[in-house]
Amino acid sequence: MPGVTVERSDAALKKRPDITLTDLPGTYSLFAQAGDERITQKALLNPRETQTPDAIWLVVESAHIRSSLFLVLQILEMEFPAALLINRTDGTKVNEDELHQMLGVPVVQLNFERDRTEALESAILGMQPSIGTHSEPRIIPTDWTASFDILESVFPEYPLPRMAWYMRSRSIPEWLDPRQKAAVSLARDHANASPAALQLEEAGWRMESIREWTAKLFPKNDSPQYPWQEESRRTTSLDRILIHPIWGNVIVALVFFGIFQAVYAWSSAPMEAVDAAFGWLIEQANHSLPETWWKSLLLDGILSGIAGIVVFVPQIMILFGLTSAMEATGYMARVGFLGDRLLQHLGLSGRSVVPLVGGLACAVPAIMAARSIQSKRERLITILVTPLMTCSARLPVYAFLIGFIVPDQHVWGGMFNQQGLFLFSLYIMSTISALGLAWLMHRGLPTKSENQFTMEWPAYRWPKLREVLTEMLTKGWDFVANAGQVILIISVVIWGLSQFGPSGEMAEVENTFAQHEFSESSEMEKDAALMQASWLGKLGQWIEPAVRPLGYDGRMGIAILSSFAAREVFVGTMSTLFPDSSNDSGSILGLQRRLTQEIHPATGRPLINRASAASLIVFYMYAMQCMSTVVIVQKELDSWPWAIAQAVGFSLFAYGLALLVFQLLAD
Repeated sequence: MPGVTVERSDAALKKRPDITLTDLPGTYSLFAQAGDERITQKALLNPRETQTPDAIWLVVESAHIRSSLFLVLQILEMEFPAALLINRTDGTKVNEDELHQMLGVPVVQLNFERDRTEALESAILGMQPSIGTHSEPRIIPTDWTASFDILESVFPEYPLPRMAWYMRSRSIPEWLDPRQKAAVSLARDHANASPAALQLEEAGWRMESIREWTAKLFPKNDSPQYPWQEESRRTTSLDRILIHPIWGNVIVALVFFGIFQAVYAWSSAPMEAVDAAFGWLIEQANHSLPETWWKSLLLDGILSGIAGIVVFVPQIMILFGLTSAMEATGYMARVGFLGDRLLQHLGLSGRSVVPLVGGLACAVPAIMAARSIQSKRERLITILVTPLMTCSARLPVYAFLIGFIVPDQHVWGGMFNQQGLFLFSLYIMSTISALGLAWLMHRGLPTKSENQFTMEWPAYRWPKLREVLTEMLTKGWDFVANAGQVILIISVVIWGLSQFGPSGEMAEVENTFAQHEFSESSEMEKDAALMQASWLGKLGQWIEPAVRPLGYDGRMGIAILSSFAAREVFVGTMSTLFPDSSNDSGSILGLQRRLTQEIHPATGRPLINRASAASLIVFYMYAMQCMSTVVIVQKELDSWPWAIAQAVGFSLFAYGLALLVFQLLAD
């Protein structure tokens, strides 16, 4: 699908470290239109690239070989040494010998889902890329003689098809020097035709040749020897239902509804196990370790903070696993088609579905996936609204706060979990918000453009359990590793600020409580007093006037401020800020109980109640609390004003809406 590979990746071959393989974004033509296609075009055609390819392995899907041959012929006619790797994932068999005779380059067929990596490596090492023998006379019109004379003066070593590419390219490549640009411009003037018309002319006669070729590559009968024909009929039958203008959209809604129900239903047991394990670990360490400063750092800072992240990993893994399975079936491309009609009215297209759905996982790669969008205007709108989609970093915050609003009960005969229904509604709200902002920008931005949406549909197939499990484990570990680094730093900083403060005030609190008889309540009062006297307490007092109208206290303000580095650290920071001396220490359920018993000094109500929890959810739904997203937006748009305006605008809107929600629910 477009948007999967959007940048160049290099790696050494394990069996031959002296060989570097480069993976480039997929494209159907060397006439690049989208950002990802330009990366491929530049890597192949820019002579100033530091790593120009010695050979090219062209990877094509057997079921879509007709559309792929356009690029194959362009590459071969430019005299690149090449070889052809055919992916037979859907079972389609191509006449390998016939294709080899047509092109004159090595051809190998593999099933990339079934065959092991060693088979692909052996095929690459066993093939000897060569210059193709195919030559299309129509690529060099006879009336271009004067134009080619001009181009040969600046490109003396280029074959004629490569010079013809400069004639047909919509814009003169930026990598050319001024002399070369002038020569290309003059050569185009001599041809007296627009590049767009020349591209259409090439597409016409080239696809006519390809249709004649593919008739020889595939058999025409219905013999059971050719399973691809049955596969095609099955795919067509399913598409009649799954892309139906009415039932197709109903099915999409049911699929995502089922995913979010599963996130709660399937994760409850492993989450309780993880929560109990961390609680037991902290309890054992509390009894066995000596009373030192580093014990407090380890238990109240690091372990409590990390527990607040790891406990939500089962939900993250289930969400990634189910979305990965949905993509592997080939269904995600159909979702893009179904969304295209609606998105056209919002200034977007079906290609925006990949970044928007990708935003449910992480906004950073999702925004990068927008490189596959050809229209600059559509790409701008997509990038600016994608952070509103509920990413996986918000999921721990939502799961933690939903427990304060919705009971963990089932409805409708025990079929549906109420918290799962509420979570699904949050995803619907974020999606509607993203689409609503897209509509407003579509109405406000100038230069409206019409773009045709095209996307190739893969055949339906069953997802492989091993690949889904691998994706779940990989994403789960990435989440823990990335969030864990931030949590570790923030936990140490917060713990340090909570342990130190103005020496006179800290000593006064110690002396005051030293005269009291020890009890659990007096111990909690002492901890609260020490927190208020510490540097962390001073910071909380400074922040509190800004967050008090939302129903929060200074410590919650600190947790919110720290989560601007990464949203998912909120729960871990709360665990550090509100240590619990009970048997539930280190438990998320214990933290939730502690926060319902903690009284806000200004309101006299529990610190987190229905109103403040709802306010927090709304704030996290809209605030731009991810520095990585701000940086990637700046990089993709090459504009700090857009990135800063997006971050500040979303955060101010989040504050205002959270204030409104709290004031409405608090009464």
